[in-house]
Amino acid sequence: MQHVRSILRHRTTTALHHHNRLAHYTAAKRPKPPAPPTPPKPPKKPQSFTFHDVTWEDPYSWMSSLHDKVAMRHMDMYMEQEEKYTEAVLSDTDRLQAKLQSEMASRLNFDLTTPPLRWGPWLYYRRVEEGKQYPVLCRRLASLNEEFISHKSPDAGFDFTSGKRIEQKLLDYNQEAERFGGYAYEELSEISPDHKFLAYTMYDKDNDHFKLSVRNLNSGALCSKPQADRVSNLAWAKNGQSLIYVVTNQKKRPYRIYCSMIGSTNEDVLLHEEQDENVYLNIRNTKDFQFVTVNAFSPTSSKVFLINAADPLSGMTLVWECEGISHCIVEHHQGYLYLFTDAAKDGQLVDSHYLLCSPVVASSNPRIWECVFVDDQDLIIEDVDFSNSHLAIITREGRKFGICSVALPLPVGRGAVGLRELHHHFLPLPKYVCKIAPGPNYDFYSSTMRFTISSPVVCQ
Repeated sequence: MQHVRSILRHRTTTALHHHNRLAHYTAAKRPKPPAPPTPPKPPKKPQSFTFHDVTWEDPYSWMSSLHDKVAMRHMDMYMEQEEKYTEAVLSDTDRLQAKLQSEMASRLNFDLTTPPLRWGPWLYYRRVEEGKQYPVLCRRLASLNEEFISHKSPDAGFDFTSGKRIEQKLLDYNQEAERFGGYAYEELSEISPDHKFLAYTMYDKDNDHFKLSVRNLNSGALCSKPQADRVSNLAWAKNGQSLIYVVTNQKKRPYRIYCSMIGSTNEDVLLHEEQDENVYLNIRNTKDFQFVTVNAFSPTSSKVFLINAADPLSGMTLVWECEGISHCIVEHHQGYLYLFTDAAKDGQLVDSHYLLCSPVVASSNPRIWECVFVDDQDLIIEDVDFSNSHLAIITREGRKFGICSVALPLPVGRGAVGLRELHHHFLPLPKYVCKIAPGPNYDFYSSTMRFTISSPVVCQ
């Protein structure tokens, strides 16, 4: 019996020894895992900064030198190295990435289209075509909205069943990316009030500014002019026959206003040039496109000028001026100008906005503005939005927000009135609302207006 146990121990020891030798041999033959890649290191360029008597070193400040083409080329090279490093580090997670992408894709809506925005007879929207990186700006007639079935079939936007053109592609940003070196970023986009032209600005990465283009929406072709660089603002005039735009100087200060006649071969007309280095210019259309407002603001003053959109070369008229920087938005309705501002009253700072009114044709110089509503500490006006028939007002009572509509025209010329005294109507809202903002309400003559409502429990 003892002899048997001895034999078993010998055989077990021999087997274990053979197994260890085999494991050692297999481990020796197994290839070692590749060493982890080395993270890229951006070059350091020492530079000192001093502010409030404090000095510090920032060796990476060159990364923000957008005007330095050499620095930006180094930045592109470094970002490419970062991308390759990320791919190498995550190379063993390809199967997991594919699984996560598949799971997320199953939960996403493939109909990547913005809600249609009604303006006049058209519905405007952007959509992403399958396999494309950038969206396409499209429109379709609202009268054919019920017949519109699919974005994909047919591609040309023509319904062969009804024999009607359903969709019109206005601007393909994938093609714009080809124009601008593979990158498409749009800052401004304004359709003319006659719906014939689209004026827009695209970022020119090589020159670090926004370039203006105008496209004919009927033919899809780019207009020969205007094509301007460093454009910061746009506004239409003469019902879409003329475009007013603002350009910046080399320091990115908006300082010149030009007017261009669409289809004309004449040079664009310089309407105004601001010589003061502290003054910045901004323009916008009133919602009825009757006027173009020009805001000239500096640390010491805020001014608003008016340009007659029917005759943009007739000059600018000063309609408002106050000390310091203030929020000044001017709208027009049936011969009256309405100014929504937070400027100081009688030399006293205010902590909320208020609405003023004055006839377009002023009877005195300086122009007289009168308050539309009586001050109410319990009912604060946060924002306003005009249509042809109603004034929409975003209000706040303590922490409670509301949307109130008042029929136009308002009882102007009789002094300020209490908002609660007018025939106002509050819209029903969710219980918990922490912010309300007007939506893109382009159609001045529409009875429907959009608002964005945010809260901890709902967002609509």
